[in-house]
Amino acid sequence: MMKIETGSARDWQGFSQILEVMSFLEEIESYSPDQIRESVEQFCQLPANPGQTMSLEEVVFWSGVASGMEFMRHHEEETMDAASTERMLLFASIFSHSMKNAIVDLALGELESEQHKPRGSWGSRIGRR
Repeated sequence: MMKIETGSARDWQGFSQILEVMSFLEEIESYSPDQIRESVEQFCQLPANPGQTMSLEEVVFWSGVASGMEFMRHHEEETMDAASTERMLLFASIFSHSMKNAIVDLALGELESEQHKPRGSWGSRIGRR
């Protein structure tokens, strides 16, 4: 499984958006066309200053989405054979599963480290500078 490390809370924003889109795609059959349209609108809103607020994880993820859509277009136009298409889809699903597990492991590790951090003392501050 892949190992993901993050050093800042800002990284979590990208990971959470990635996980949100991946979860949406897994459950897409249960949504109405209006719910799908609303979700896509929400996913595709750029932040006010994307060059400074989008994480590398988000950029890589959306590049992967774009490549996947282009890949499927070639499959539908029969530019690619069925065996190649199946192999790519299998690889993508394994990678997707690994990515979700890595994000969950990262979150759990972060929670554990938060629990083990020493808390500040509540004692008197008289005489402290």
